[in-house]
Amino acid sequence: MEILSVNLGERSYPIHVGEANLERTGELLQQAGLRGKVAVITNPTVAQLYLDALDEALRHAGFEVTPILLPDGEEHKNLRSLTTVYDRLIAERFERKYCLLALGGGVIGDLTGFAAASYLRGVSDVQVPMTLLSQVDSCACGKNAVAHESE
Repeated sequence: MEILSVNLGERSYPIHVGEANLERTGELLQQAGLRGKVAVITNPTVAQLYLDALDEALRHAGFEVTPILLPDGEEHKNLRSLTTVYDRLIAERFERKYCLLALGGGVIGDLTGFAAASYLRGVSDVQVPMTLLSQVDSCACGKNAVAHESE
């Protein structure tokens, strides 16, 4: 595994590049000082392929896992999906010391980053990008957003 550093002073963070990182996610979160609950935000397509392995890795490291599945597609990167995330976090009594984890492509990465930045004035955000575009776009440098829907 190669570790790249994004040097932003007190907001610096590592990027772990390599094989089998999904199975090491719990260990990597522990090394980052995270504990307690992790809300895994994903979509049904990615969940079917990867959520069980990620869930096992996180639970093995002592995390309580809350999966939040959102519909797949760019049209779901909106305030309605963001509200779904907030509602679930509130129902789970999610605190600032916990972590949101994006498991998916750009839509999931953008939405999770935005939710993490805005829930309780900011919680930790971990990105596990599953597409090449999300590896270089939504998971890097904090570029996150959702769309406003007009009725």
